[in-house]
Amino acid sequence: MLLMPTVSFKTIGCRLNQAETARIAAQFEAAGWRVTEAGGPCDAVVINTCTITHHAERDCARWARRLRREGARRVVLAGCAVEHDGDALKAATGADLIAGQAQKFSLPEQLASGFGLRPSPSLGEESGQEEVAMTAIFATTRGIVKVQDGCDFRCSYCIVPETRGNPVSRPLPDILADIHRLVDAGYREITLTGANLGCYHSPPHSLIDLLERTELIDGLDRIRIGSIETTTVEREVIDFMAVSKKLCRFLHLPLQSGDGGVLQRMRRRYTAARFRETVEYAVARMTDLGLGTDVIVGFPGEDDRAFQNTLELVRALPFSNLHVFPYSPRRGTPAAEMPDQIPTATKKQRAAELIAIGKAKRRDFASTFIGKPVTILVERSKRDTVGWTSQYLPVRIPGTPLPRNTLATCVPIRLSGETLIATKSAD
Repeated sequence: MLLMPTVSFKTIGCRLNQAETARIAAQFEAAGWRVTEAGGPCDAVVINTCTITHHAERDCARWARRLRREGARRVVLAGCAVEHDGDALKAATGADLIAGQAQKFSLPEQLASGFGLRPSPSLGEESGQEEVAMTAIFATTRGIVKVQDGCDFRCSYCIVPETRGNPVSRPLPDILADIHRLVDAGYREITLTGANLGCYHSPPHSLIDLLERTELIDGLDRIRIGSIETTTVEREVIDFMAVSKKLCRFLHLPLQSGDGGVLQRMRRRYTAARFRETVEYAVARMTDLGLGTDVIVGFPGEDDRAFQNTLELVRALPFSNLHVFPYSPRRGTPAAEMPDQIPTATKKQRAAELIAIGKAKRRDFASTFIGKPVTILVERSKRDTVGWTSQYLPVRIPGTPLPRNTLATCVPIRLSGETLIATKSAD
């Protein structure tokens, strides 16, 4: 009798990568592998890579070397960084196998010969297909469902069109089937994600159609969505969120820059004024809205005045989550060849200034919930209970363990760092 080979996983990067890793792990389980935690002995480790920045790519290489040292017999690199420069990454890490976007969903078959284990007939018949009817497993209480991939917006700094290709939307029935399987497996909250979520369109269905259908699923308590690009369906999403009983009140709208000239060089499709109008529209409809954004600092040609314009816009808008990234040149993008590249020290200083503003704004937003009942989905529960509000704020209830993956209502009484502290349940 053959022993079950073991496989572990490490995901670098976005929720879309997390959703795909979970699906790949389900494929391995269906093929007779045993999934273990990364960081110990295993027959193979699969690292789902990211190349959105130099830092992310370095993380991929660092994890490949570390997991080899910790006992992985074979190291597999898959996904975006492989598409970007897989041969160089393989040489730098000594990886045994690399798999781009088209190959990463047939990894059980590719590795089976090395262990003398054949994939199960049901998986073999659908070799290389992503739409395998199985339930993905996630480490958190939130399931993540991929609804769309690819982007053709061609922002001048972005490598996504190279690594993920043109937009492709999954059929609505397939997505709903995935959600039903997750709900049947016990997930009460799901996140819909894609490379450019606002461009979801599977004729005749739009993203709003998908949200409306998801809202009707019995047993599902919460829906979250990934980033929505301005100039897609942001107004329709805001309108739906304002009346929905399940769609969490957290909206992530990438800004990238508050300066008109920088936005033009980035090839963004909106002005700073339009972005402000969208945020003001959203906050007018939902005063308790959590608002996230991304900002790139040090983009080529971003002078002091341009950076000040970004600072002024960020200060003026009620962000609760601010993700700040120093500009990272990506080979193959127009921005990498632009003149007036900004020194690293300047980028770091600007990033630090914005990060400090973001932390203060997050604390200010969280403080508005002190003394008001909030509902959390319990993520961890030992001595304390830890969970997240609809607005994506962390809450801790000290000394009160509540069942994991349940909804609980409590009243925050103070703020510790960026975490709301509640002392009693309001149920």
